[in-house]
Amino acid sequence: MIIWNHQQVQFLGNNGMKKVLCFLAFIILWQLEIYCQNNEDVFDEFGCVYTQVNDSTISYCTKKGKKHDVKLKQITFADGENVLVDYLKKEYYKPGPGDDDYPYRVFFFILFDSRLKIKEVRGCVLPFNQYTESKKKRVKQYITGLQKTKNRWKKESIQKWYVYSFSFVTD
Repeated sequence: MIIWNHQQVQFLGNNGMKKVLCFLAFIILWQLEIYCQNNEDVFDEFGCVYTQVNDSTISYCTKKGKKHDVKLKQITFADGENVLVDYLKKEYYKPGPGDDDYPYRVFFFILFDSRLKIKEVRGCVLPFNQYTESKKKRVKQYITGLQKTKNRWKKESIQKWYVYSFSFVTD
């Protein structure tokens, strides 16, 4: 722990204080940067969701453990992601008395086959250890809404499998 008194701060001046603050920020943030660089797999309650293969491809793992190599950004929601999020928030979240009353980020992964039929929808809240029963209930409501979006997707290329992933902060 570093304790600065008034005389030490005056001695450092503005330039010296900036250097100290930059050093402290570096010490705190470098650990986060190293963690993020090495954390390429995403997990939910069923296990690994996907593993990064390269900049444009992931290996998507189904709930049952099958793996599909999928090229990224080959499918979009026809009306745009903002419309999709608004649809979910307005139509599929029904707050209950025991729900968490603060916003949090929800991540979704939707697996489609070559005919754009939804095969699987996965959702999670990170960090996983904060995935409460209330949050699980809300994510299930959103998943129900996502499963009802058939015929509202368009593909950019022809593939055997497609994955659409997105996240948003709840209300």
